[in-house]
Amino acid sequence: MKINKSQNLFEISIAKSLATIISSRDVADVLEQMIKKTDTMSVILDFTDVKFVSRSAAHSLLLLKARFESKVSNRKEISFINAENDVSEMLRIVAANRAYSTKESEFSPEKVDITSLLKKAAA
Repeated sequence: MKINKSQNLFEISIAKSLATIISSRDVADVLEQMIKKTDTMSVILDFTDVKFVSRSAAHSLLLLKARFESKVSNRKEISFINAENDVSEMLRIVAANRAYSTKESEFSPEKVDITSLLKKAAA
């Protein structure tokens, strides 16, 4: 972890602080606690030497990023740097899936009386 007060940023080495293989959603909880402790406006998550990030871990990291960036008070900009191809591809895929799945589809089921269904079935 490095704090650069002059640039108002906090850098976390994921490999050194957590692991080189990130396969659990729990990483977001650990990172959230680390990020909350800093008073900087910008947090950099450095993925140098991280070999793998699972889909669920990538999802939780992106949710963490979104939560901090959407806060009104104690808002922090979260950046991901130095991710190897496989790691950045997983983050990209999960981000794309999140963007696609946030479009809500309207569900408006038809109300049907059970008696009318039974009559149709008997006919």
